[in-house]
Amino acid sequence: MQAAALIPAPDALPIAAGWLEGLLIITFALHILLVNTVLGGAIVCSVRSVVSKNSFSIKKVSKVLPSLFALAVNLGVAPLLFVQMLYGQYMYTSSILMGVYWLSVVFLAIIAYYALYVFAGRYGGHSKFSLSIFLSSAAMLCIGLVMSNNMTLMLRPDVWSAYFASPDGTILNFDDPTMGLRYLHVVVASIAVGGLVLALVARYKMAQESPELAVQEERLGLNIFLFASLVQILVGVTLYFALPAHVHTLFSGGSEFYTGSLLIALAFVAMLLFQAAARNLYGTITTLVFTVLVMAGLRALIRKAMLDPYGGIAALPVQAEYSPFLMFIISLTFGLVAIAYMIKLAMRSNEEA
Repeated sequence: MQAAALIPAPDALPIAAGWLEGLLIITFALHILLVNTVLGGAIVCSVRSVVSKNSFSIKKVSKVLPSLFALAVNLGVAPLLFVQMLYGQYMYTSSILMGVYWLSVVFLAIIAYYALYVFAGRYGGHSKFSLSIFLSSAAMLCIGLVMSNNMTLMLRPDVWSAYFASPDGTILNFDDPTMGLRYLHVVVASIAVGGLVLALVARYKMAQESPELAVQEERLGLNIFLFASLVQILVGVTLYFALPAHVHTLFSGGSEFYTGSLLIALAFVAMLLFQAAARNLYGTITTLVFTVLVMAGLRALIRKAMLDPYGGIAALPVQAEYSPFLMFIISLTFGLVAIAYMIKLAMRSNEEA
């Protein structure tokens, strides 16, 4: 059976696809930064809780992880909706093919969230060590594995015919050479960001109480970030060569736009490594935000190149309805202001405590 015959008919878009793609890139970059922070923070807490039974920095990190987890989940709704609008005919299909695992994300998220609260309450108290942080980390890693499977399976209509041999919703995309590398890309990035979280907490929460220890913890955090970033480069290069030939060609001179985008991304990576090696915490964080935004753009280009042979977004019909989009922008603006205010109140409460 032809792969194109398995793709459902797409719905019409309310506005031009470029607007939705731009919002998808921005919201996904913000979402993945929070995901990296929570997962990386949990992994760092897991290791440090074994090495140090009563670390001041881990106490502080553990207190903010549950709130950041909630923000990451809620902020993930926006890019998920944009993906469904632009690529619904692909994503809905892949979600059904792996439906059993896809539905498990809800339960895994509940476990991860609750376990973060348990760790925040127990660490440093009468119970010096808690397995809850390992449980939370494991649950989040499983969520990432399911998400990576779905996000790559939606790009492979050519393998959807496996449904006819296994219609029970248990199809995974492990045969795809890029799936594992994409997953590893997120995990290693999270460990790097976890190091930055440790460095940031050391600078702002430990400097007054223990200046020497604060310097050591900040240095350790930046070293974690730098080492993980170097590993990330190796993963990224391997992923680049694992891409399908026609996608790889676009980034290797086949398209000026694709090649230029890759060169810009590499320039940001070089700046990021320079800032981290120079121990510039502010510079590293700032450069990281822009680097993630550029990488989210590269991810969108790869997705476009993978789906163009099947029609992609170029073939999507547009039925202009601007009022819902305008209401969304207004609601999003008020929502972001409200979230910023809540974060401000939470930080003030944390400082008073």
